[in-house]
Amino acid sequence: MAEGSTRERLLSAALDLFSVKGYDASSVDEIAESIGIKGPNIYKYFKGKQGLYDELMRTCKEGYYKSMGIEARSRIKITSGAELKELSMKQIHFTLTNDTVKKLRKMLNIEQYRSEEMSHLTTYFQYGNLLDLYSNIFRKLIDRGVMLPGDPELLGLEYIAPTALLIQVCDREPEKLAEVLDKSEKLIDLFIEKNFVPTEEQ
Repeated sequence: MAEGSTRERLLSAALDLFSVKGYDASSVDEIAESIGIKGPNIYKYFKGKQGLYDELMRTCKEGYYKSMGIEARSRIKITSGAELKELSMKQIHFTLTNDTVKKLRKMLNIEQYRSEEMSHLTTYFQYGNLLDLYSNIFRKLIDRGVMLPGDPELLGLEYIAPTALLIQVCDREPEKLAEVLDKSEKLIDLFIEKNFVPTEEQ
């Protein structure tokens, strides 16, 4: 078996276990045995469980930003409510349907009260990163007169909070995916209606 495929299978197996049992409760032997190799063989590919975790976080972050289209925030150009909605719905759909992101979120939810690092990461992914992204978007739109005047950070919080709650519901009850996507879209439409300067097209 090629090294690349073994590395990928180990990363996948680690994420599977971490998302169910948590990082601390998952052993090197369990991860290795789940793909049919012995525990010590992991050290051919990673520096133990921490090395596996570090590589997992690196690849997950890289894939997340690339898929969400925000790997280079300076290139995000939102000039209308329609563009805001398109970006937001793309992010929400990806967050709710990408298997890797869902497992990563579950792992962080398990470990956030046990590990200071994972506590910070959970806050970053579920709050700080999104608040920063949308606050900056709203600040620029307000400056251009596209949005009504307001506090960009408070508007960002108002924008992300309901969807963050709905994502948690969907994680617990996956059968509500369509309902959560529908409600998220309606919340975005309501936000745009309340906070954007009307145009002739509207």
